Amino acid sequence: MLKETRNNAIIFNLCFFALACSVSLDLLVKGYPEKIFYLVSYVAVTYIILNAYKNPKILVSDKPLMLLCISLIFFSASKLIWAELFKNTDFIDIRDNYHTVGKRFLLAAFVLFYFYQCRRMLNKNVLKVSIAALFIGLIMALWLGYLSRTELEPRVKWTTDAATTGAYLAVFISMISIILIRKCFQSSVLSLLMFLGTFLASMIMVLLTETRAAIFLTPVLYLAFFLAYYRDVNKKIQALFTVIIFTGAATVLYFSWDRISQIQTDIAEYHTNNDTSVGARLSIWKSGWYSSQFNLLGQSTDKRYQKVEEYIRQHERGNLEAMRNVAYHLHNDMLETLSLQGMFGLFSLLCFYLFCLYFSLNRKNAFENSGTLFVICPVIVFGFTDVVLIQSNTALVVVTSLALSLPLLKRSY
Repeated sequence: MLKETRNNAIIFNLCFFALACSVSLDLLVKGYPEKIFYLVSYVAVTYIILNAYKNPKILVSDKPLMLLCISLIFFSASKLIWAELFKNTDFIDIRDNYHTVGKRFLLAAFVLFYFYQCRRMLNKNVLKVSIAALFIGLIMALWLGYLSRTELEPRVKWTTDAATTGAYLAVFISMISIILIRKCFQSSVLSLLMFLGTFLASMIMVLLTETRAAIFLTPVLYLAFFLAYYRDVNKKIQALFTVIIFTGAATVLYFSWDRISQIQTDIAEYHTNNDTSVGARLSIWKSGWYSSQFNLLGQSTDKRYQKVEEYIRQHERGNLEAMRNVAYHLHNDMLETLSLQGMFGLFSLLCFYLFCLYFSLNRKNAFENSGTLFVICPVIVFGFTDVVLIQSNTALVVVTSLALSLPLLKRSY
């Protein structure tokens, strides 16, 4: 752990508040969240180099943290190496996105290590201001999203490229908000009210995006979080909040039923009409598996596209919806990674998943890092039906949320 001096504490608290502002602004503006993250990461790199030089043992003093940071570096390396090996491509956006994702995961290893080493320096007033920034950002995003809806584009995207990505970011931001609310206010009335407000805001936001995975998963995450962290509240309050969560989920399902019910219709019609949302995903997954090369470093995006296009034309009746989507990704994080970055990419992704879970659930630290579980779980679940970590913006919010979930409040200020 870094020495707790006045200057160290001030710098860390400024970095913490800066990252909270970065996350809160992500759905509202472009450019500034990234710049804030890079600024904090440079501070983290400087502090770690200086302290590791004085005490090299600090790098291996905590095994779960060390493994998590190594997994971030592996993940980063798989993206950066691939982007450099196959830089000559017609799919420039995909290459550049993965290059940026790799760079941000590399810096994230330093940020997470720095935040963990300084986790007991967090000032409660700074935490309160950070929570306020996140909460205000969430409400502003909800309001702007509601105002931005049109008949031509009813699904809200905010600053992202797609409504699904906007939904994922809304979930990540709301998760880190309730994690910090619980750490700051424990099980107080204010904590419960802010938890409820964040839940309602996030459910409305995923409804505005009409993203089915987020509609299903968000209430499950909130219910699990509430039952895990608010066990000491009155039983009647527990029952009331459980009913509210179920009611909120049912209400969102009701208003999005046309889109939800389309899943069953798409599956029933798959063998006669696969040019649907679900049919396209099934075609994409099969073609993605066909295109995968089980070598160390993968293949170019151009080569993969040729293979999946050939497979869809020959075996999926030329599925037009699938053809439109495979130009971007394969709607599954593991399949996407295997098909492009090869075995090393898949290995690094699985290491990231597993070591995040290990870090979150490690008994040696008395589960004090369990908050990170509610950041990594939606990343994994959303990754089954979509590609979460291809977007540099999403990667930024994920790693920033992981860092913000680390600090503790165990001393009085």
